[in-house]
Amino acid sequence: LLLAIASLLFQSTAVSATLDVGGVKVEETLSIYNNTLLLNGAGLVSNGKVPSYVAQIYAKQKFKTLDELFAVPGPKRLVLTAVKELDTGPIVKMFNRSVDETAGKNDRAKLIPGLMSIGEIFKANRSLKPGEVMTLDWVPVSGMVIYIGGRMQGQPYRDAELFRAAMWVWMGDFPVDAKVKDALFGRM
Repeated sequence: LLLAIASLLFQSTAVSATLDVGGVKVEETLSIYNNTLLLNGAGLVSNGKVPSYVAQIYAKQKFKTLDELFAVPGPKRLVLTAVKELDTGPIVKMFNRSVDETAGKNDRAKLIPGLMSIGEIFKANRSLKPGEVMTLDWVPVSGMVIYIGGRMQGQPYRDAELFRAAMWVWMGDFPVDAKVKDALFGRM
């Protein structure tokens, strides 16, 4: 009996803590692909004064720059949770712009098939409903994997430049929201 009670106590303390960001529950740790990832940061992206979605980034260890994020071994996950109905069109436009900013001319040409496929994913998912989640995972053995509503979209994108471009949208030189960039880098 004592062993059972001790076991229950240990299990309850091992549960990940959650934060509330803009009404969205954000886990401090999560497990994907047999790896435990740590929340590096989370922030509320607003369109003017209207909250749109919560962005959160996870990796196997904390980081303060994009270069540090890309140097962290293992999988990484960006989570976007809609707070209100979210038009995905602006995200696609920023993604395409970030490819132009981050990829060299030769890289852009080889990224076109992936960009077209990602464009089709967003064409099929023109909006996210409140509470709906989109994740972008980087899995070293397979590439970038996109999930919307828990369902995998398309096939993994093996080119690391696509994942780099995706992260650039929220954490690059011209992010969607400078305060969210700071939050994702754990500066808030």
